[in-house]
Amino acid sequence: TTFAEVLKGAGYRTGLFGKWHLGYDRRFNPVFRGFDEFGGFVSGNVDYRSHIDQAGYEDWWTGDSLTPEDGYTTDLVTEHGLRFIEENREGPFCLYLAHECPHYPYQGPNDAAFRTPGDPEPIKGPRLDRGRAYVEMMESMDSGIGRIVERVRSLGLEEDTFIFFFSDNGPDGPGSSGPLRGRKATVWEGGHRVPAIAYWPGRLPAGAVTKIPAMSMDLFPTVASLAGASLPPDLELDGRDLLSALDGATSQQDRTLFWRHAGQKAVRHGNWKLVVDAPDGPGVGLYDLDADLGETHNLAGERPDVVAALEAKLREWEADVASGPMLT
Repeated sequence: TTFAEVLKGAGYRTGLFGKWHLGYDRRFNPVFRGFDEFGGFVSGNVDYRSHIDQAGYEDWWTGDSLTPEDGYTTDLVTEHGLRFIEENREGPFCLYLAHECPHYPYQGPNDAAFRTPGDPEPIKGPRLDRGRAYVEMMESMDSGIGRIVERVRSLGLEEDTFIFFFSDNGPDGPGSSGPLRGRKATVWEGGHRVPAIAYWPGRLPAGAVTKIPAMSMDLFPTVASLAGASLPPDLELDGRDLLSALDGATSQQDRTLFWRHAGQKAVRHGNWKLVVDAPDGPGVGLYDLDADLGETHNLAGERPDVVAALEAKLREWEADVASGPMLT
């Protein structure tokens, strides 16, 4: 069950433009998963110009039909979003813009295509000025998001529209994680701690900051709550409704979060985070994120009680995950 299916059941028009990456087969296409409209690619990434995926296949769709479309991927995502808003301004709608930027290949709006049909290389692009391309890619996306927000405003929908922006993981390539340790594909904070902005004039206080841990999975129950949509009684969600936390005044929630990737593991509860077998780290590391956001001071030897408690939570979580259905 997707959030799009739940919102559609509540009378919303639903659209997704950009990246899907949840199955290549036609039966997995977004239009069969609750989205009234889909335009974009189903793989992990495409050439920003030719829209060839990293296996060498054409990958640009309208609904469940392969439909080549000229244009820079970021601009196309923006334009489809603007059109969707215009066409659905009279009724409730949910627009999911899944930008490819800043994923590789690193191509600015004026760069030529890297990939051609049947030729997947080079996966991350030739040896050009990736720093320059990265900046141009970000500026293009930023400009497009500005156009989306301005369109909502110009249509008089601003006070009726909840806008949420976030990234899916930490930086790769030329990107920087700043003071955070690690990058994409690690369980360090630099791998998964990302910026998020909630915007709803008249309903959310401007400039409020919350430090309550949140996950992207929290958006499902949040948007369902916003829409007044009923969840299927047998649907068990790991996410939590974020509305009560977006005013910046809510205190720390009692919540445990887990990560696992390529043999590395992490668990967080409150200010404590346990990291196991992460790259460039100890076998077991314990960090107080309130005092040490950069995860530089390993307290495992000083607090064996906390290590034991978090290891127990991690074992319990892994057993629970392993007991679930395996889909093929």
